[in-house]
Amino acid sequence: MKRLFFILFFLYTQNVNANWITFYQSQIFKANLLLSSVSQNGQKTQALIEIKFKEKISYDEVSSYVLILEHTCGETKYSIIEEKFYQGIANKSKEVYTINNPKIFKEYVSETLPYLIKQTCI
Repeated sequence: MKRLFFILFFLYTQNVNANWITFYQSQIFKANLLLSSVSQNGQKTQALIEIKFKEKISYDEVSSYVLILEHTCGETKYSIIEEKFYQGIANKSKEVYTINNPKIFKEYVSETLPYLIKQTCI
């Protein structure tokens, strides 16, 4: 009985953490996709992605860029529903509100979009 309880507890705790997958990696950053966030309505797909930078790329010391992205499968156009910038290490980061040049961050999203489409479009 104790073994059964332990096995059930173990299986339950394995599902507590979010399921992130790395869908793109370069020397500058790593892009992760939260699998449970992917939703598809017709051809439109929404997903939550996180871009973690391996080095500091702005004076605001942004270490990660988290956004909800919407795109139509098969197209290269996308729209950003919501975006947030964070500085610091995971689980101890704080949100950064003053970003002077968000254009550079959108270039990183454009670079990863073809890899994201492969992961989210059926």
